[in-house]
Amino acid sequence: MRLERLHITVFVIIAALIWFIVLLCQGTPVTWAHSQPFSIVVSSLVALGLLFEFVLWRQPWLHSWFVKRPDLRGTWRVEVQSSYVRPETSERVPMIVCYMGVTQTLSTLQMHLMTPESESWFIANDVRPSPNGNGYQVIGVYTNEPNVHLRDGRISEMHQGAVIIETHGPVLRPKTLTAKYWTDRKTTGTMDFTMRVENVCTRFADAQLAFSSTVTS
Repeated sequence: MRLERLHITVFVIIAALIWFIVLLCQGTPVTWAHSQPFSIVVSSLVALGLLFEFVLWRQPWLHSWFVKRPDLRGTWRVEVQSSYVRPETSERVPMIVCYMGVTQTLSTLQMHLMTPESESWFIANDVRPSPNGNGYQVIGVYTNEPNVHLRDGRISEMHQGAVIIETHGPVLRPKTLTAKYWTDRKTTGTMDFTMRVENVCTRFADAQLAFSSTVTS
């Protein structure tokens, strides 16, 4: 949830009322002229709130003491190893390379996994300091949607799952991530986030091209 102008206005009104009562109790004269800057104060706080929501939260000088949230924005290259066994061959599926697009502000986080056959999105998430005292954990619940032509129970089906992602490297802007996940299809797996580009891709083909360009340049 993000603070809106209404919330800030209510907070300022409450603060002003408390200030007003304290001044009266101290015998300080208060007039309506003191309320004239009210709209300016609210507008300034709204502007500061927006700046903090989208820009200031990821500044290194605010990190750790004022903001505790890693900057994961961009598109990651991900290696996924699943425990899923194909029924037609009774063999475990091989490791696949896919991509994760991450959009983020101070109060929001969306991680979008793109594979050649499906896409996954967070439907709930939480970010917290890692229990080992180094970096952060992202705990999420996601939904997976296979490509339309694969939505057959014998091939691939929609499902939900949970994932725990650990950050590694610089605390504010991690270099790598690792994850483990579980699905309601009774499968588990691991993910290694090995590289990142700045732009956020929304299609597998675009992400693949972005990383190909990075490697060749």
